[in-house]
Amino acid sequence: MIPPRSSLLAAPLALVLFWAPLPWGSVTPAAELGLRLAALAGVAVAALVGSRRSLAAVAVPAAALSALAALGWLQAAGWPEAIVARVSPEHLELHRSAGELLGEAGGGRPSLTLSPRVTRGAALGWVTAAAALASGAAAGTSRRRRRWLGGAILLAALVQVLYGSRIWRLEASGRLRGTFVNSDHLAVYLEIALALAFAWGWWAAGRARPEPLEGKLAWIGPPVLVGLAILAGLAYTGSRAGLAAAVVGVLAASLCAARRPSWRALAAGLLAAGAGLAAVATVGLEKGLGRSLATSVYEVALSERFAVWKSALDLVPRFPWTGTGLGTFLEGFALVQPPEMAGTAWNRAHNDPLELLVTGGPVAAALALVALVWLVRALWRVRGRGARSETRAAAVAALGALAAVGLHELLDFGLTLPANAFTLAVVVGAAAAGRLSSGSASPDPESPAAP
Repeated sequence: MIPPRSSLLAAPLALVLFWAPLPWGSVTPAAELGLRLAALAGVAVAALVGSRRSLAAVAVPAAALSALAALGWLQAAGWPEAIVARVSPEHLELHRSAGELLGEAGGGRPSLTLSPRVTRGAALGWVTAAAALASGAAAGTSRRRRRWLGGAILLAALVQVLYGSRIWRLEASGRLRGTFVNSDHLAVYLEIALALAFAWGWWAAGRARPEPLEGKLAWIGPPVLVGLAILAGLAYTGSRAGLAAAVVGVLAASLCAARRPSWRALAAGLLAAGAGLAAVATVGLEKGLGRSLATSVYEVALSERFAVWKSALDLVPRFPWTGTGLGTFLEGFALVQPPEMAGTAWNRAHNDPLELLVTGGPVAAALALVALVWLVRALWRVRGRGARSETRAAAVAALGALAAVGLHELLDFGLTLPANAFTLAVVVGAAAAGRLSSGSASPDPESPAAP
């Protein structure tokens, strides 16, 4: 039986989820620190009130993310020159060159990163992700508490759409960005919220099946309206990758919602996505979808990113085992930046998997892959064997969000926004910890008889 005091974690976590995107996606130092402290506090409370089963569901991916953080601290530590010479000769050579230029100011032990300060900050980000994953698993132990978390995210998404809409005349650029600095980063947040709205609609459609017409509208109307508002906001961000990722997320969620993935389920997803886009087009084709239909500028931007990716791959043979250091893409890319791209500071690769490989090496890439595969496997199990339809809907939402954000991160870096990473981790953690159906006689915490 789940203790009622687990609400001590779910309610504050819902408030943090609502607040996280408001201070520019929590990119400011104070907001980011607050989010980190909230995640760590959530883990402390989870250790006291969370069930062992819920925490065990995310133990492996949380450990993998924590190991990524530990890797960052190892990179940032000072090492004897003999060790650095064997592990990463390029780091030692750069350290000695800096010492020759700076004299005593460049002394000290060499490290396995181009910027220890930046790498330590990146390591803290991975700690926050692991803590948010565990907090979500501990807080989402019942449907009522998952509703708090999901409701907070959907409400926050609607606030972002309203705040950045033309009603308030705040966006001179014509691209909606809410309280985020970058419209593309808001798009990532809305993709997560859209997956939640779709799963809510799928669950509501099942509950509405035996109802009369008025009852069907009462069940299905709210998630449809919320989903359309979020999709319209996403279209108005002008993010082409975001809109494509949202469609992929809806298709993935539709396939996951079916008992068995089939062409029929895929067609249903295409129909839902097409109907949503058609509704957005009727509201404002030029503003909502105009930028996405104009591909020429995007093709130029994409070709530039291809050039960045090609040059960034030159860093792999130079730092084959440790990478340049977590978070040091700016420092690393400066070593291989082509002359024709001089004058532009590329602080991100616009491709998170590639950036992780370049800055963290094969170990970091392997740890991230372990976390992702384990989470997808856990979510797929809940999707098929969840004790209640609402539990399965939570897994559908998480899988759809992972698919959408995963595609978007191949072209951007939205997960570097603390609010986006925190929200996704909580959503996935809460869904992965869903109770599975079994023949056990123990009471189901989601049953009407349970507290």
